Amino acid sequence: MDPLVRFSQPESENILPARLKSSVLKRMKYVEKGIKRVQIAANLLYPKYYVEPVLPVTETIHEMGQLGVLYARTIPVVGPAGVEIVVQLSAALVAYAATSTINAVLAHEFLHYVEFVRKFTNMDSLAEEISTTIYESVYADAERLYDPKLLYKDKRLINLLEKKFAGGLNDPKLHEKTTKNWVGKGLPILRITPESNTMRIPVSAALKSNFDIMVKMRIEELDRMVIERAQRV
Repeated sequence: MDPLVRFSQPESENILPARLKSSVLKRMKYVEKGIKRVQIAANLLYPKYYVEPVLPVTETIHEMGQLGVLYARTIPVVGPAGVEIVVQLSAALVAYAATSTINAVLAHEFLHYVEFVRKFTNMDSLAEEISTTIYESVYADAERLYDPKLLYKDKRLINLLEKKFAGGLNDPKLHEKTTKNWVGKGLPILRITPESNTMRIPVSAALKSNFDIMVKMRIEELDRMVIERAQRV
């Protein structure tokens, strides 16, 4: 998948100002470096990902009327070959975020990717609604993510995750830039409600899905580690 495929589609080709689009294109190198860092840290391949030029937003839980920006989401997509898990990065994240935040977001979304593979492989996702992951909100499924210390061998990346995701994304500068330069200037946004951020996956699609075998093997290893850790407590 071309990560910038959405920028070349007719409905969104000229949706952003030329200067902002140019900034996104130039800063894609930081995303690519971040992807490589996560892959090395996990010794696994990153899933397909793309940059979304329309900014997904939702109202915050505690302050109705206040927009919460969805800088990234990990989304299960149903296609002819079954379920495919794709990471969506917002153009605002690429354009405005520091490289440390980009790395942390990529690593966090990878945790959600692994969790989705676990759910569909174990078939425990079919009896419940699957909410696409929104990293700056606190969802129940976040409590079921694997401990980054079990998945990653990069201590600096683990520390970065713990720093940036203490109860949600912690990057005031990114929020300020996005609010001022994107929302404040009337650039395209997509309002997402809890209902529209939920989907059901057909059993038939899940059954014929073919996920990365290395990820599935790692999940088996991680599950054993989790059990062993619990037994030691």
